[in-house]
Amino acid sequence: MRWAFGFLFFLLFCSLSNLVAQVTTTQGKIVLDQWLQNLTTQYVLTEEPPLSREKEQKEFIRGQELFSRSCIGCHQQSGQGLVGSYPPLVGHVPNIVNSKNGKEYLIDVVLYGLEGPIQVGTQQYDGSMPGWGKVFDDQQLVDVLNYVLSAWGNKEKLASDKSFISLDDIKKERKKVLSPSAVLALRPHNLSSSYVKKPEEDLKELIKNYDASHPGKGIHAQYWEPIPMEMYWNPKNFYHPPQSIKGEVSRSDCLACHKTVTPGVFHAWENSIHGNLEAIRKLSDQDPKAYKKKELAEVEKQLHSQGILKNHEQLKEVSCIDCHGSIGAQKIRHDVDLHMPDRVTCGSCHVRQFAESESERKQKWPHNEWPQGHPSHAVDWEANVNLAAWAAMSERAVAQGCDMCHYQQNRCDGCHTRHSFSAAEARNPLSCATCHNGVDHNEFENYMLSKHGTIFQAQAKNWNFDVPLKDAIAKGGYTAPTCASCHFEYHGEYSHNLVRKVRWAFNPTPEIAQGIKEKQPWYQQRKEDWIATCSACHSARFAGEWLETADQAIFDGLKVQEEAKKVIEALYKDGLLVGQKTNRPVPPPPEKDAPGAFFQLFWAKGNNPSHVERVYANMWEHDMIQHYKGVMHANPGGFTYSAGWSVLLERYTEIMDENTRLRNRPHESQLSTGDHTSLLSSKAKLLFGIIGSSAGIILLSSSFGKSFGNKRKKSNF
Repeated sequence: MRWAFGFLFFLLFCSLSNLVAQVTTTQGKIVLDQWLQNLTTQYVLTEEPPLSREKEQKEFIRGQELFSRSCIGCHQQSGQGLVGSYPPLVGHVPNIVNSKNGKEYLIDVVLYGLEGPIQVGTQQYDGSMPGWGKVFDDQQLVDVLNYVLSAWGNKEKLASDKSFISLDDIKKERKKVLSPSAVLALRPHNLSSSYVKKPEEDLKELIKNYDASHPGKGIHAQYWEPIPMEMYWNPKNFYHPPQSIKGEVSRSDCLACHKTVTPGVFHAWENSIHGNLEAIRKLSDQDPKAYKKKELAEVEKQLHSQGILKNHEQLKEVSCIDCHGSIGAQKIRHDVDLHMPDRVTCGSCHVRQFAESESERKQKWPHNEWPQGHPSHAVDWEANVNLAAWAAMSERAVAQGCDMCHYQQNRCDGCHTRHSFSAAEARNPLSCATCHNGVDHNEFENYMLSKHGTIFQAQAKNWNFDVPLKDAIAKGGYTAPTCASCHFEYHGEYSHNLVRKVRWAFNPTPEIAQGIKEKQPWYQQRKEDWIATCSACHSARFAGEWLETADQAIFDGLKVQEEAKKVIEALYKDGLLVGQKTNRPVPPPPEKDAPGAFFQLFWAKGNNPSHVERVYANMWEHDMIQHYKGVMHANPGGFTYSAGWSVLLERYTEIMDENTRLRNRPHESQLSTGDHTSLLSSKAKLLFGIIGSSAGIILLSSSFGKSFGNKRKKSNF
């Protein structure tokens, strides 16, 4: 390197010599001064002065604070935006300022707002950007804009340092007077590429795959028979039309009859969108439910392709006969054609939603910790009927309690209550409560007792559940997340696939814990996905720290559970459980005996389960899950005192105490046929020994008495 600097100095010296020789006039001196200034700038000041760097850091921090306070609701802390409403800032902002007049356009967007559809890459957005010119002063606008230009790797993508915003730039744009729609007209044309639509779903293929994968009665079909009520939980396999009404009925007959026979059902339908499609078409574009016009157009397009509607024909209504007979039918035979709507019925119109919910089946665990697609709503009936404990129960009226939640694979009205089918109702946490409650599904209780839930209870009356989830914060007024706003979301996109961020699944297992502890890519990516979701309201740092804390709490709970499991399995292996050798009936088939197993929560006979097994079954299937759900939903009582850690330790204490007692008592292993004789013999020997000892004592006492008496006689004599 020294030779290079020496050579540079030599060139510099030669150039200076030539120039000095030429400097004979005032003009020459000016040229020399300018040359020296350029040379100094080029070769000496290769770094920014420390003061400039410090100023830049302060501006970045101020801008970050402003962004976190005012912008993350739409653009997210991660800068990824919300799909369909608010565009990403990551990568997109550099493209704006690198475009012709893009810097001025970016300032105008923040100053005056933006109204109207735009396109970023292949994605379209149709949100509304408010103007911040009257909220932020010039320096604040500089800070927040330069933060956006620097964050998320954007700085490296800028064409030059001149892309950054100055106070003069803000002052210049403030002289304009623009409306949000006028700002849209200034958008650089090169920012949008041709829009690529997602391929349309093939309804026939969806139905074919759904029918092929549906389990029907399941792998244990031979062991149970459905009771009449189960036709409603699985209409695909069990429903049969009533025979009380024979013959044909028309579209108008259905309405006229049910208005009198089931008025509650009729009025629910009458007040629903199905009963009044024209009201949707008349909505103004500013109405929160205006998005339904687009969805109605989707449905009509689907019906056009099926030949149910003629081209350009509008759907007049969705009536009883469309769902319980066939779409577009004018007459059906009530005792033959009537059916209970299932997923396919709803999916035949709502194809996109059908496809989204069915896509949950595609989920694959990295090391087969769970079967493909599990756990999810798309396979919840399969999880029900393929469970040996459920199929083994002879008490079918009790067993169908499981069906009442595990039927989402079969129908859509678990969330969209018949016959109103309200999307607004389905978005409300109260809609989730029917199934997501209780000791093994206590998400609702934990949500309601968390800070999120208390805000919901206090503020939900001011929230608008009619707006789509993507607009929940910006237009719906949500001040806390709901079940749907968290679990339907994936990087700003909302769909009926709820398992794209699943990490711990339904209940924690050591195999899953290992993947999370080792930060395996599959688990780590899903953690990042959750951080992106939480960043809509929290900082990414807070979200990450909470997930780390929650994971550790689950590890702690699993450690206690696994230690107790080893004790129970050892007691079973050693034959020490109460009644294990004398009074332990085997469970009904197809279930098989096991220590502390799931079936022991729903079946008991003799000493199966023994008390300590039932304690353990409660521990792993109830308490550990409550601990997990409590910490993940941020309900402190749920994972400490009320249902989690404290109760886990209570069960642990009881199990250890029983283990000590069982291992230190005369146990049933001595009570076999041969051992009974031995034991009786021992007891007989003990009895004869006691009798013999008593007799000896008596004789000894008698001899002692005689001796003592003789002594007294001798002494008296």
